[in-house]
Parts: sequence; C-alpha cells; structure tokens
Amino acid sequence: MHLDKRDFRDLLFKVGKRSLELAFPSSIYCICCGNLIDPSRIYALCDDCLQNLRWANERTCGKCGKALENERKNELCHDCQQNVHWFERGFTCMQYGTKEKEILHRFKFNGAAYMGSKLGKIMLDRILLEELKIDFVTAVPMHKKKQAKRGYNPAELMAKEVAKGLCVPYNGQVLKRNYYKAPMNKLDRNQRKLNLIDSYSASVLYDIHGKSILLIDDVYTTGSTADECSKALKEAGADNVFVLTLAAGVN
Repeated sequence: MHLDKRDFRDLLFKVGKRSLELAFPSSIYCICCGNLIDPSRIYALCDDCLQNLRWANERTCGKCGKALENERKNELCHDCQQNVHWFERGFTCMQYGTKEKEILHRFKFNGAAYMGSKLGKIMLDRILLEELKIDFVTAVPMHKKKQAKRGYNPAELMAKEVAKGLCVPYNGQVLKRNYYKAPMNKLDRNQRKLNLIDSYSASVLYDIHGKSILLIDDVYTTGSTADECSKALKEAGADNVFVLTLAAGVN
C-alpha cells in the first residue's frame, strides 16, 4: 500500500493520538477548567463549566448565528444588516467570552488535539437541531506550513467528528489555503477582508455542482473567513453553504 505525504502524516497523528489516549485518558479532565471529572460527563465538561459557558441558545441572528442582545428587535444583527454574505446560514454553539477563549486557546495552541472529538460533539448536537440536508462536510483549511508547525488543523478535527455524526463524507481537500499573511486576531473588519482576498480556492478535482456543504471553523467574528471560503465554494458550483462554528462574538 502506497501512502502519500498527507496520508502518512494522518497515520502518524492517529497512532500518536491513540498512544496518548491510552497513557493519559482525555475524558477524565474537564476540557475547560482541567478538574477531574467522571469519564461519562457529556462533552468532557464538569457541571460548573457546563452551566457557566455562554451557550448561544437564546436569540441569535437569522443569518450569521451570532447571539443577539436582548433589546434588539431586528431578526438580523447589525453586521448582517450592513453586509451581504456568501453563505446561506451560519450557526454557532456558544458566545466567545473568557471561558470559551480559554477552551479554544488550549485546543489550538497547547497541543490538545484530543479536544477535537469533544468539541466536535458539541457542534454535532447543535447542527442536528437544524435538520439540514448536507452532502458533505469540510473545514476552513490552514496553510500547509502553519499546519505542519502546529501538527493539526483544529477545524478539521471538529469537522470530522461532525461528518461522522451526520453520516456524510468529510472532504478535507475541496478547499485550499493559497497563502498566509498577517494573523487575523489583530486586524479590524476592513483589514481582515483585505488580508483574505483570494486566500482560498476550491479544488478542480471535485465536482461540487448542486451540492449542499457544511463548512466548519472554530470562531466566527466578522465573517470574513467564512465568506471567502463560501465564495470559493459557490463559484465552483456549490448550491448551498452553511457555516458552523464553535463560538462567535455577540452583536
């Protein structure tokens, strides 16, 4: 059996993940605070964190999915009233506050790849509520150099869990990150848009005409990343693109 570089890297990652899981079971520590928990706890969250995370289960924007302030009377958030998006609908699981930032920081920057399956289950339960018709799931890609340095793409790990739960294929190669510029977390809305122009493209190897695609990312802020990826998929022939993120800002 011949393995290309990507397959070989994925194989090594799976072997390493299984070895670590045997030595240090991931389900006995809360993924938020790190306290010991019963392995049967849902999403590997302790009772306190499960109750105190800011779940986006009240009023949300009808377009991007961000939580809305109570006093708002419009169905759409301010951003979506002012801007046109390429995707059909966006959905999120929680508001992007202090605890939520800590979870994502640990997942993305502390080598905690095992959290991908836990967080993916949260996302799966959220999107199952929508009863969408999805042909396949994909994730916002990382630039290959950045992914090689980190060792994994957090969005991809969550997306694979979602795809498995939806019983649809996961396609991690339909989108490509063409180049990498400045980190996004220090840029404003306009700078983000400029930074992402032509950053993503859809592969010509896959016929996605008429397909309904679920795009996974970790955080939704201004929507620039979701829009650029959705634009690439739509221009390649996709019929519908839905966006699901673990967390999103508040409008």
